[in-house]
Amino acid sequence: MFEGFTQQQIQANGVTLNVRTKGRGPAVVLLHGYPQTHVMWAAIAPKLAETHSVVVFDTRGYGDSECPPSDADHRAFSKRTMAADAAALMTALGHEKFAVVSHDRGARVGFRLALDHADRVTRYMSLDVVPTYNMWENINMRSALGGFHWAYLAQPAPKPETMIGHDPDMWLEWLMTSWAAPGFKFDDALMAEYKRCYRKPDVIRGACEDYRAGASCDFEDDKADADAGNKLSCPVLCLWGGSRSLGGPKTGSPLDTWRNWCSAEVTGAAVPESGHFLAEEAPETVLEWAVPFLAADL
Repeated sequence: MFEGFTQQQIQANGVTLNVRTKGRGPAVVLLHGYPQTHVMWAAIAPKLAETHSVVVFDTRGYGDSECPPSDADHRAFSKRTMAADAAALMTALGHEKFAVVSHDRGARVGFRLALDHADRVTRYMSLDVVPTYNMWENINMRSALGGFHWAYLAQPAPKPETMIGHDPDMWLEWLMTSWAAPGFKFDDALMAEYKRCYRKPDVIRGACEDYRAGASCDFEDDKADADAGNKLSCPVLCLWGGSRSLGGPKTGSPLDTWRNWCSAEVTGAAVPESGHFLAEEAPETVLEWAVPFLAADL
């Protein structure tokens, strides 16, 4: 995986991040989701590196990046803090402006990047999410069944950490399989890498803290922006899986939701053949959308 990429550990915003880079041209940062690591972009990053300076990394608390101590208000794992990590990392790598391609929890980091660092983000691509504020505000029986982990992982420590820690392999594989399209099989090497990282107690804790932030300060930050009428000013591309059985943005109107948050153009569509994990289930389709979207920066 990631042939020709340079891998390094880089200090950014007070944490050490596990980073891979390759390519020349306009910069693009790829942000992974839960319960994965940066390797989820294995089928996407090499193609984008043909025309762009690609940066992929494990967000704080995930993969081989540092997992800082937990704090009472969960700010250490807020999307605002993770966005500041990404901005500091791109500065350290010499990229003043950059595009964002992001999935799941990473797309929440990307959303916060596009709001808090609007002068630096040229365009934003979101895979299978709507903003945290809308997720909590629009809960119904169907979405609660599909997104039960939002409330479960947000329970006080160490309850979910202890239960998941008894068999992290089972939890990870079952959860991912249930969110993918029926019959989809993940690449064995990728699944082995996800399991390797998720067996770390600190990664289980970091992921739970991520969701605790989602049920507290992330929601508060999004609500403050919604109430103030703050909007994303860069072009937005939103794709979502059409074959996920429960949960996910396909249960609502994702483009309408995103247009309410944006002052620039919003485009996108469902990907019928994919469940939640578009970059692995339908990489060719993701690239068909991503390549022309990012080409505007060339």
